[in-house]
Amino acid sequence: MPETAPAKRRDLAPLRQLPRSVALNYLRQVRAASDGRTSLLAAAASYARDRLGPRRPFPGYARGSGDRGLYALGDEGAVRVAIAGDWASGTDEAAAVAAAIAALQPHFTVHLGDVYYVGAAAEVRATLLGERTDRFEPTLWPRGSAGSFALNGNHEMYARGRAYFDLLLPRLGLAAGPPQRASFFCLENAHWRVIALDTAYNSVGWPLLEELPFWPFAPANDLTAAQLHWLEEIVRPGADRRGLVILTHHPPYARAGSCARFARQLAGRIRRPVLWFFGHEHRLAVYDRRGCGNGLEVWGRNVGHAGMPVELTPVAEPPAPLLYTDPRRYPNDERLELGYNGFASLTFAGSALAIDYLDLEGECVYRERWRLAHGALQPVP
Repeated sequence: MPETAPAKRRDLAPLRQLPRSVALNYLRQVRAASDGRTSLLAAAASYARDRLGPRRPFPGYARGSGDRGLYALGDEGAVRVAIAGDWASGTDEAAAVAAAIAALQPHFTVHLGDVYYVGAAAEVRATLLGERTDRFEPTLWPRGSAGSFALNGNHEMYARGRAYFDLLLPRLGLAAGPPQRASFFCLENAHWRVIALDTAYNSVGWPLLEELPFWPFAPANDLTAAQLHWLEEIVRPGADRRGLVILTHHPPYARAGSCARFARQLAGRIRRPVLWFFGHEHRLAVYDRRGCGNGLEVWGRNVGHAGMPVELTPVAEPPAPLLYTDPRRYPNDERLELGYNGFASLTFAGSALAIDYLDLEGECVYRERWRLAHGALQPVP
């Protein structure tokens, strides 16, 4: 009998320059599953099955449940947190990034969101949970010894968030504790708080009408009322002086050069500098400090380069002065002009924070050090 060819992972080329259109992402999904053949009927059937209908109701932390979304980061020795954005692409590069993360033996891992192409159940199982659901070899998100979490992305919401909330989150959370209950949470210790927020739940609108690029049809990325209530009543970031690290899928900067609407929602609730890690844009970019009003100052860190093709084209209008980006060309068998995939590793040790930016081979390409001085976040020269 003839030998069966080994399964391969997704190529990078079909994932390049994905459109913002939800409907066109369903078309890309079908083309990838059928080896490049376009079927409008199959795409319409997939769209009708996964996109039409109400969004999955937004879960929060029920009063009296004992889980308020505050989890111990740990104070004993150095605590390592690996962060990767836009990883769930199912490519060889994503698998290499996962192996590099696992080699660091982090205590926590956090995926900043986006499951390609549309965040449907089969894609969540194949790209995050390591289950074979199609002709491609699956990938498995690396787990931290203390816990693993995932943020919501706009691509998860293309399938109404149902696979993300109902299939993925129950498989994540603390290693010795409850599963991840909601798409927002806080890891904290005596010196630091890592606050993860969902900027994607409101990133979709009415099916088909959401394709229109103007109000009131174009969706926003506002934080939900449940998250704002949680920030004000449970987290209360203005009530202490611990160092703040914010995690979101979307960047805190708007295309027009101003801060995004959800960043302005935080201004006033947070009146001090923060380190802000985000994905959505498939590149590594380390930005200098920038104000968002009402005392909120942001050091932006774009780490959306974990699994998708990394474009080498410079940012046309940087939202803040650019401190670092990786200019190297990544050698690949598809002969594409792309950059290196990678991730960020944060090490918390008392009042000090070390951040290493590593590529898919585990090489550190950029490093920065931070400290807390009388409650103020300061870079170490």
